[in-house]
Amino acid sequence: MRPGEHRRRDPTPNDVLRALLEETRWTQESFARAIAKVAAEAGVRVGYDRTSVAHWLRGSRPSPRVQSYIAEALSRRLGRPVPVTGLGMGDGLSGGPGRRRSADGDTENRTGNADRMRQLPGLRGQLRTEARPADQLAALTAAVVGPPRADPPPPAPYRLALGLPVGATASARTDATGDIPSAAGTAHTAGTTSTASAASSASSATRIGTGTRTGSTPDTAHAPNEPGIGDVPTETAEPLRPRPPRAHFPSLPRGGRPARRTTPDEVASVREHARFFAQQADRHGGGHIRTPLAACLAGLVRRLRTGGEGPYHPQLVAGAARLSYLLGRVYADEQRHGLAQRAFGTAAELAAEGHDPEAVALVHRALSSQAHQLGHPRQSLVLAESACETAPADAAPSTRSFLYAGLAVAQAAEGERTRATAALSRAEHELARAPADLTTGPESPDGGEPVGAYQDAALHYQAGQVRAALGDRAGAVRELHASLRSRPAGERRSRALSEAELAELLLAAGRLEEACAAWQGFLEDSALVRSGRARRARDRMPRLLRPYAHEPCVQGLLTRTGLLPKGPGAE
Repeated sequence: MRPGEHRRRDPTPNDVLRALLEETRWTQESFARAIAKVAAEAGVRVGYDRTSVAHWLRGSRPSPRVQSYIAEALSRRLGRPVPVTGLGMGDGLSGGPGRRRSADGDTENRTGNADRMRQLPGLRGQLRTEARPADQLAALTAAVVGPPRADPPPPAPYRLALGLPVGATASARTDATGDIPSAAGTAHTAGTTSTASAASSASSATRIGTGTRTGSTPDTAHAPNEPGIGDVPTETAEPLRPRPPRAHFPSLPRGGRPARRTTPDEVASVREHARFFAQQADRHGGGHIRTPLAACLAGLVRRLRTGGEGPYHPQLVAGAARLSYLLGRVYADEQRHGLAQRAFGTAAELAAEGHDPEAVALVHRALSSQAHQLGHPRQSLVLAESACETAPADAAPSTRSFLYAGLAVAQAAEGERTRATAALSRAEHELARAPADLTTGPESPDGGEPVGAYQDAALHYQAGQVRAALGDRAGAVRELHASLRSRPAGERRSRALSEAELAELLLAAGRLEEACAAWQGFLEDSALVRSGRARRARDRMPRLLRPYAHEPCVQGLLTRTGLLPKGPGAE
């Protein structure tokens, strides 16, 4: 027994967990694989198998962190929320002060990480928390910038049911012109039906797109549940809307002292920081900017907590939303998707408080991109449609292009060829109307950064994703080549991710020498960035090239990089 480990002499069998497992109809091995998948989405590798599950059923308990992954895996399979406290393992996040070591050897800090885990935010109304956005930002940034070292917050599971707006289902569709019908329909829950408010229906007349009349009643339908994926519970389906302007910017904050008036210089500073960090993320990757970005946000927390007044304070809150959005991008780039999801949720709350519906739409678009990367196409489509629904009618053409491109990717992933092609054409049309932005570089390839300008390089990249999903491999290769031609050399992270995807497409098409050339460019660019996505692309290279290890171009490529497989069993 390890020091500090607590072991019960006669553990009580966990009948609650056994009943849940029987309800899922999973084998113990399948259960372990599902837990590993959820943990991987949070950037954590676990090595559980059927024997681990058997130990839990007999009464042992994994660490609180792993319990959160177990709860999420069961929630997805059963189609309803399964809380950690409903696993029959006790309250894994509560306890006295100090540290303890759980039965599986994981160490947790009860008073630090566990408390912060309870405070990590989601979209407004979708997590039962009383924490204000400023407090949520503090939870997301304290561990990054606080003593004794610059560490990220503890890993959190990516919650599949988190972030879906009311009335948004995969059955919401676009017509042949790419116009998007209203999502002000009904949202099915576990045995409950929730109807969107009249305000949501009224606002549908101001969404992106044409061909919908004010006051018209859209047809609504509901997509069937995917295996293991349920509808959003009623209490988690509150839509994001701007809050009343005065209720959230009181003139007398905590302590009774008069609020200080927010100045235009403060707003300008926040906007410049957002632009700077956005550029650095595309050039050097999220790993280089995580700590300074978190420090910048931590400095805004006190300002947001004390409140402010005057016409510029909502703009300051909206600027904080953009920075929180960038923090989510950084976590997503580092493959810490649970934390990224919560940072995006905080950004949506701040954007609503700052009366910035365009930013709310962009957050939904980012969540859609994240779900797409994690292999959840139905959720990606729901969020992409919601992003287009939420955007105001006066959104800039580049923003409209950004949203329609995301919609096209999500529709293509679901096999909706006609609608995906129409949405992509609409994105191209909108971008052609956008004025040139000479102050920033092109967008990142994953389309994750709305702070700068959305330009040709990103649209070509996403057009490549659409064509690849629809089976047009040659068209996808052409689009990626066009994206790289449009991409400045300084955008190294963006170039590296595009080159890696191009190399894999070329290899699948049997164009080995061209694939090796693309990978060579990828290795040169990725050597200068800190990006979890780039690291994963690099790790895939030996496995993909192993069948061609006897080819000179492959041997030269892998030998120079130290990635040459050592044998048949090498990774």
